[in-house]
Amino acid sequence: MLLDQISTGATIKNSPLALIAEAEALSGMGCRYYHYHARNPRTHEQSTSNDIYQEISRSLQHRCKEMLISFGASRNGPEVRESIQRFGEWERISQSSLPLHLGGAHFVTVQAAVELQLMCEAERRFGEMGPDLVDSERFLEIVEDYRPSDRLTRTSLETYSTTNGADYGRTSPLIQFEVYRSAVQARQRLGLFHEVEWVQFPRSYAMTRYAVEHPQIRLGGSGQLNITLLFGFSPRLPFPRSYAEFKQVVDAARRLEYDLADPKVKRRHVTVSVGAAVLPEHAAGHVAPLDVGTRRGRAVSALERLAAYAAQPDSGVDVIRFGMEDTPYAVTVDEGGRGHLRLADNCELAEIVIREIHANGARVETDHEVIFERMGLNWVRRSLFFEQRRRPLGRPEESSDLGAVLQHV
Repeated sequence: MLLDQISTGATIKNSPLALIAEAEALSGMGCRYYHYHARNPRTHEQSTSNDIYQEISRSLQHRCKEMLISFGASRNGPEVRESIQRFGEWERISQSSLPLHLGGAHFVTVQAAVELQLMCEAERRFGEMGPDLVDSERFLEIVEDYRPSDRLTRTSLETYSTTNGADYGRTSPLIQFEVYRSAVQARQRLGLFHEVEWVQFPRSYAMTRYAVEHPQIRLGGSGQLNITLLFGFSPRLPFPRSYAEFKQVVDAARRLEYDLADPKVKRRHVTVSVGAAVLPEHAAGHVAPLDVGTRRGRAVSALERLAAYAAQPDSGVDVIRFGMEDTPYAVTVDEGGRGHLRLADNCELAEIVIREIHANGARVETDHEVIFERMGLNWVRRSLFFEQRRRPLGRPEESSDLGAVLQHV
């Protein structure tokens, strides 16, 4: 019964009042990044409704003024499938085109798991996309040669998930290319920020490099990109058992600051968020001694390990992501090193993360100015509000005009 409640998200808050009250409490604890997937408050199902996204965003901006807001792409569920069937695949990510002052978000995770369908097809044509290939000039040739097909197939990706959680319906690589490109362009037009999630390493790495290098996408073309690593989401991005495994993925994300053709010139500021996307039935198997930090040798849960790794001075991590979407439970470790699960809410998960950060000699940054500087967002001071007033609905103008504006920010 406990595992059913945890796995299905039955305890996740859905009403706007409850969500905002919780967000205020989290803000008071030091949280400055809020990631949200819309759920119908009546049915509790995931939703593509921009009305829901906008209501949450407006309240957050009013009540938690220093919170950076991130919207996720809609994944699945009956209401999401119905919306996509009626209106097309853009419904999954249409929230990316909402201006901030009209209820949008600073970030939207445009690279959901389904976009990796492009790399699945590319692998069938060019072979497996390992990190060495993605880091080579040969990958530039693949970017130029690969043309996504329009062949509709039922898309089911290899992920750790609840029942039907990895089923994304019928779509094609070409549709996904167009959706990805449109989402990035929408963010560019609005002067808003870029964010992607990695769920299958190195395939996610290949997808992001492809989007960065492709002349029709140019992910991070504004000079900023946030990459969220969801360790444990799939067999291809397992939860790390060592700090070295953790660093391998973080360091790959950091390499995207440079173009393959010019590896010595930094083209964009990449920040890294890390999350522990571990299903409750896998939680006990991840209780193991820490291999770094001041508490080396102590048996910890996956979430505590993630916080300890992120808190190391050379981790390369900017944001620790935790919460009901990824690990909606707490783990108590007994003297024998065994983990015992219990239900937890976001505030308790925040306490666990903050305690582990402090235990490893780090601290939570809450200063708005410092956060904007570290996240590479300071150009917002000069362009965001100007851009949104000039194009309040995100309508495109001549690309040369936009390029000139972005070139100077």
